[in-house]
Amino acid sequence: YDIKMPGVIGIYLDGEPMKGVGPQDVALALIGRTFQEGLVKNAVMEFIGPGIANLSIDYRAGIDVMTTESAALSSIWCTDEKTEEYLAEHGRKEAYHTLKPEEGACYDGLIEIDLSKVECMIALPFHPSNAIPIREFKENMEEVLKKIEAEGQKIKGSQGEPFSILSNMRDGEFYADQALVSGCSGGMFENITAMADILKGYGIPGNGLNLGINPASLPVMADLMDQGIAGELAVCGATLRPAICGPCFGVTDVPANNQVSIRHMT
Repeated sequence: YDIKMPGVIGIYLDGEPMKGVGPQDVALALIGRTFQEGLVKNAVMEFIGPGIANLSIDYRAGIDVMTTESAALSSIWCTDEKTEEYLAEHGRKEAYHTLKPEEGACYDGLIEIDLSKVECMIALPFHPSNAIPIREFKENMEEVLKKIEAEGQKIKGSQGEPFSILSNMRDGEFYADQALVSGCSGGMFENITAMADILKGYGIPGNGLNLGINPASLPVMADLMDQGIAGELAVCGATLRPAICGPCFGVTDVPANNQVSIRHMT
């Protein structure tokens, strides 16, 4: 079959992410700005700019695997010393090539992202583009949840018990029933290591929210085990499972009816 030559949209990255802001936050900010208007639909995203040098390879990969949710066809990144070091560490040094725009390169569009201004984001039901800063969600929680509940009820229809999400708001806070970190975006080594740091000294109670983790690959799982990070998470009460394909379309840990699952995944 034939496809038209895709347009190329430059994604110009500048600055450095704030502490606590991860690759999915950057990806969700990008998806929220582009999907509804079809700015990158069936186009190739080309990540350029000085901000790339401030991101680890794990971080870049975490953003990259989420570009599909923006409706882009594909994506490509400039390479640098970090790319070369990463490939060498994985026994693929000969695979390294310098990739960067030629002088005078033109694009079909340009999106500028100041990484230092990206906030921690959350994608609300029922699409990744329904992305807002977590700060904004907390400030307008009841109003946001009422809109979600109305939309969910419209989707569900009149069959069975009503769709409910407002019931998860108690005393001004939101409580999830389940948490899952998985897939080629959420299950990255740096993400899971950060989780172990956050959860250190805390025990997840057995009668409440449960936390499941699927590393992105078997090498990631092996490294987590070798460095003792998997053991730290197990002691905290998290459940680690093998790497799988499927979280992107909702496979694994289907929540019970009217339960809320908060997910760090593609």
